[in-house]
Amino acid sequence: MYSSTAGVGSSLQYLKKFPEYQNNQLLILAGLEMTIAYELLEARRRIWCSIFWKRSNSATKFAVNKKMEGIAFDAGTSIVNAGKLLNQYYEEHEINDLDREAWSQIIMSLINANRWLKEQFGVDCKSKQLKIDL
Repeated sequence: MYSSTAGVGSSLQYLKKFPEYQNNQLLILAGLEMTIAYELLEARRRIWCSIFWKRSNSATKFAVNKKMEGIAFDAGTSIVNAGKLLNQYYEEHEINDLDREAWSQIIMSLINANRWLKEQFGVDCKSKQLKIDL
C-alpha cells in the first residue's frame, strides 16, 4: 500500500466517525471523493504489481506508465476536491470544541495524503497535466 493510499484511507475513516458525517451533503460528497481517490490509488498499485517490468517490452511499459500517470492525476484531483468540500463545510458550519480534534485528524490525514501523493507520483501528475488538450 502506498503511503498516500493510507493517508486517504485514514482521513476517510476519521470522516466517517465525525458526528455530522451522515447528515451533511458536503461531508458525504467529501467522503465520496476520498473513496474515489483511495480506489484509484489501489488500482494503480494493482497495475504496478501486475506487470513483469524486466521481461516486458518497451511498448507495454510505455502503455502501463501512461495508464498509471492518469490514475495518479485523477487521484490527486479527487484529494483536492475533497479538501475543497471540507473547506466549504468549515466555512459554513461551526465546529465545536468537542469535534475540533476529530476535525484536525481528518484535515491532517488528507494534507499528508496529498503531500505523499506529490512525493510519490508528482512527476506522473505533472506529466498528465501537461498533456491535457485544451
